[in-house]
Amino acid sequence: MRSKAAEVYACKRATLTLDRFAERIRSLSLRFEDLNGPKGGVDKRCTVEAVGPFGPLIARARARNYYAAADRALGKLERGVARAFRRELH
Repeated sequence: MRSKAAEVYACKRATLTLDRFAERIRSLSLRFEDLNGPKGGVDKRCTVEAVGPFGPLIARARARNYYAAADRALGKLERGVARAFRRELH
C-alpha cells in the first residue's frame, strides 16, 4: 500500500527537480500504482505529467518501491522538459 510519506517525498522531489521550469509549467500530476498487489517485485509505478507551452509530457518508471519509482520518473520528466525548452529556443 502506498504511504503518505512516499507521496510527500514525491511532491518535495518534484518541486526540487522542476524548480528551474516552475514559471513555465502550468500543471503537474503524480500518480502511483501497485501493478501486482501483494506479490512484490518491481511492481511500483510512478507516472508524472507536466503541462506547459510544450504540451503534455508524461514520464513513467517502475521500481521495487514508490520512492525509487518517483525518483526515476521525475528524472525522465526533467530531461524531457529540458529537451522541450531547448527545442523551443532553436
